[in-house]
Amino acid sequence: MPTIGSELSLLALPSHHLHGDDVRIHYHDLGEGPPVLLLHGLGSCGSDWFPITPALAPHHRLVLPDLRGHGQSSLPLSRDFSINCMTRDIVGLLDHLDLASADVIGLSLGGCVALQMACTEPRRVRRLVLVNTFARLQSNGAGMWKQRLRRVGAALGDMDSLAELVASSLFADPAFQTFVYERFRCNDLGSMRRCMISIARFDLRSRLSAISSPTLILVGDRDATVPRRCADQLASGIPNARMQIVADAGHALPYDQPDEFVTAVEDFLRS
Repeated sequence: MPTIGSELSLLALPSHHLHGDDVRIHYHDLGEGPPVLLLHGLGSCGSDWFPITPALAPHHRLVLPDLRGHGQSSLPLSRDFSINCMTRDIVGLLDHLDLASADVIGLSLGGCVALQMACTEPRRVRRLVLVNTFARLQSNGAGMWKQRLRRVGAALGDMDSLAELVASSLFADPAFQTFVYERFRCNDLGSMRRCMISIARFDLRSRLSAISSPTLILVGDRDATVPRRCADQLASGIPNARMQIVADAGHALPYDQPDEFVTAVEDFLRS
């Protein structure tokens, strides 16, 4: 597992902003080579990819945006946190950077945005890496339903309660629990609620067969947030997809197994 201090190398990088009519998108742009767009999960931000960026940056140009309402990106004036709007933000960022296409890696919520891009902007997505994500979020037994209900209950309360629940569900290590707690509690509670509603409404199952990008589906074998059946659905629905299970990894797979993550991604991007 990476050390928390390694995050500082990303935070020290120059910040860039794309100013739109509705929102200001913050991003980092580092490395050289074929462009790779990395899309983070709910309550996270672009700099949270620090466990794997040192290994990828020597071979790729990494674009690390903060999704709207996350990190240093602004809250949208419209208060629209739909996956469609997030996708338009990211396509606009590619236009801003004069990138006709990129390899796209999405984790959880970021994977939903990546899937939406592959459906609506297929020429912009060269290869697709989906990490612990879904075309439709489903539950797998009573335990997962209880966890979802606890998160909904926490979201109806305050940001500290929601952050504590998310941190404890992702990591057993106290240092990482503290890191995730401090990161998550910096978010706007109303924005997180709207994002959770967008996630609950997201359903791209009927469009998976139209995705033409070669696709790698990475699944943590201990993921307690997104059930395995969601990954199976992606693997069977996307024509040119293969699935790889990563041992001893939970929902935050790039943190739990950064070396395995980088190896799987590099092998796929080179293939």
